[in-house]
Amino acid sequence: MSAAQTTAGWRRWLVPAGLVALLVIGAGWLWHAGVLHRISNKDRLIAMLRESGSGGALLCIGIQFLQVVIAVIPGEITSFAAGYVFGGWRGFVYSAIGVTLGSAFNFCFARVVGRPTLERLVGRDTLARLDRSLDTARSRSAMFLLFLLPGVPKDVLCYAAGFSGMPLIEFVVLSGLARSPALLASVLIGAGVSRGDYRSLIATAVVLLLAIGGYYWYRRSRKEGTRHAD
Repeated sequence: MSAAQTTAGWRRWLVPAGLVALLVIGAGWLWHAGVLHRISNKDRLIAMLRESGSGGALLCIGIQFLQVVIAVIPGEITSFAAGYVFGGWRGFVYSAIGVTLGSAFNFCFARVVGRPTLERLVGRDTLARLDRSLDTARSRSAMFLLFLLPGVPKDVLCYAAGFSGMPLIEFVVLSGLARSPALLASVLIGAGVSRGDYRSLIATAVVLLLAIGGYYWYRRSRKEGTRHAD
């Protein structure tokens, strides 16, 4: 084996190992500093966002990014707090930006570190189960439904999508549309509680219908684009 091949081999190993190490060290530091504990508690998180002043928007985006990348942070709490502090639409925009960035990070992270490394992190059986769900003739429809349905581990689903061959932009569009209803529901509930207005649930149902309609419009436009290209 030549020196160049040896160097290339080391680089292929060092990049995934370095990313995993940074992720683990970062999560450990956040836990040791008490940050994870604060943002995992609804009342403490609301107080943190309120105290952040002009940096509240960036803090909210960063927290939503973390709750996607670090699965132990409950997304329902972070979205509720965003709505409670910033209101429905601002809270949703900040949350959507953070969740989208976190989803894209997980998607790219899976491609960089490779499947063997990821299986050690999240479990081979979990990835295999999601692979089977996505391995259909309509894998994009399956992915949309998996992101839409509650109870599916969305962070792991982002990893599995990274191995699907789907372009990053298409993944961001699909996952963003599918996650919007549940995300907006949590944000609007938080906003409604802060104002004492619970009519936001009706708005959530409307947004759900719009998201599903938007997805099918997206699919049809892609099919028409493919036909025109042929």
